[in-house]
Amino acid sequence: MNATQTPRKPRPALSLRAVIGLTVVLGIVLSSLLVYMETATRLRDEHTNEIRIEMQQLARLCALALREPLWNYSLEEANSLIEAAMINPDVLSINVLEANRNPFAARERIDPIPGESITMTQAIVRQDAVLGELTIRISTAGYHIKLATITERYARSCVLISLGALLFILVVMHWRLVQPLQRLVAASQQLIHGRLESPIEAIRQDEIGSLAQSMEETRIALRKLFGEIEQRNAELKDANENLEQRVAERTQSLTEALATLSRAQVDIIQIEKLASLGRVVAGVAHELNTPLGNALTVATTMADVQDGVRKEDATGKLRHSTLLNALERTQTGFDILIRNLDRAANIVQNFKQVAVDQTNDQRRTFDAAHVVQEVLTLLSPGLRKANCKVDVHTIEGLSCDSFPGPFGQVLSNLVMNAVIHGFEDLPGGVVSVHLNRVDADHLRLTVHDDGRGMSEDVRKKIFDPFFTTKMGRGGTGLGMNIVQGIVVRILGGSITVDSVPDKGCTVTIVFPTCAPHMNV
Repeated sequence: MNATQTPRKPRPALSLRAVIGLTVVLGIVLSSLLVYMETATRLRDEHTNEIRIEMQQLARLCALALREPLWNYSLEEANSLIEAAMINPDVLSINVLEANRNPFAARERIDPIPGESITMTQAIVRQDAVLGELTIRISTAGYHIKLATITERYARSCVLISLGALLFILVVMHWRLVQPLQRLVAASQQLIHGRLESPIEAIRQDEIGSLAQSMEETRIALRKLFGEIEQRNAELKDANENLEQRVAERTQSLTEALATLSRAQVDIIQIEKLASLGRVVAGVAHELNTPLGNALTVATTMADVQDGVRKEDATGKLRHSTLLNALERTQTGFDILIRNLDRAANIVQNFKQVAVDQTNDQRRTFDAAHVVQEVLTLLSPGLRKANCKVDVHTIEGLSCDSFPGPFGQVLSNLVMNAVIHGFEDLPGGVVSVHLNRVDADHLRLTVHDDGRGMSEDVRKKIFDPFFTTKMGRGGTGLGMNIVQGIVVRILGGSITVDSVPDKGCTVTIVFPTCAPHMNV
């Protein structure tokens, strides 16, 4: 019984307006942030370059101014120049060394500006001669304050521009997207509730307008479809007034046909069993003919010997040597007679066991190899008549708790199929029967012939009921179907067929040593 599943409600999600708005906000914020970071990096690089240029210019000017005082060794003039340079609040210290690295003049600010600083060294040269070295240290705090001010002003500008752009985009989006979509949603709700009379107008020639036009075409198609459905429902209602009675009549007919088919299937299976048993009876009759004929000949000969002895005894001319010769011939005849009668008794015993198994389908414990030998022995006259040789490979001790009758019937059908179909229009051939153990719980029976084989189309249909290549020539098309049913349903195994045209056919059966417990 199929249960109707209730569709799950979709999980709560953000509205399209919120998603688009969030996307726009994130896009503007991220783009503004990237632009801000790029601009801040550029300003910082320009600021650093500006500091270095100004410092280089200051160091170069101080070196030029100190060239003459250092040449004239005028410390007072040098100090005056250094004091003038220290007027710049960013200059933290100035040191002048002579060419021999001895201090010449120095000045350092008492209350230096806290923060980072940059130090630069400039050689003092006069007429290509190095007189000394100037070292100047400048604070970068002022420059950083200036940079921070510029950066902050730029950040405020970015924020204002982003807010303005965001507001503009949201207004345009609400006007051009959200409002039309809301109208389309309202129209779709009308369609959901089956109100198909109101048309959906496309007020714009854009994607929203195309969507509205598509929804209008859908509304028209649904209205037409609903009308057709209502008309067909009315027709179906009229046509199905007597449906229950018709279904009941058809069901009764099918039930009777199924019962008839089941009875026919049972009859056909029984016919196949009797046909198989008939082949066995024919083989037994042929096999019994030889030992019984030999026994009759020996008995006749022994009777002749006894008549000869009686005649000589009646005339009184019976000699001792004649009596011994008669006894010896009689003993030899008895030996031959006993051997042939034993052979006939064994044949009858095998036939009795096979006949009981194939007609009763009783479950018992048996040796599968013995059943194979018994079946092939009873089929041997027909095989010799068809000029077919049987190559048997089995091992002893393959004990099974199963159904020997169905097992023997399967083997008999497979061997006779090989003779009838595989060697048709051929002078004879070889049928190989292999029985071995797959594992501790399974056996494999393989029947192979080197006959005509079959095409792939025939192989695919070989287990179909009533399929035969001898339709109208005695074939029922049920042999392999019955074999498959016995193997699968009774023996609890599997069967496969492999064949190539003109290269023979191989039937492989794998079945458990202990058949499933079931009523056969």
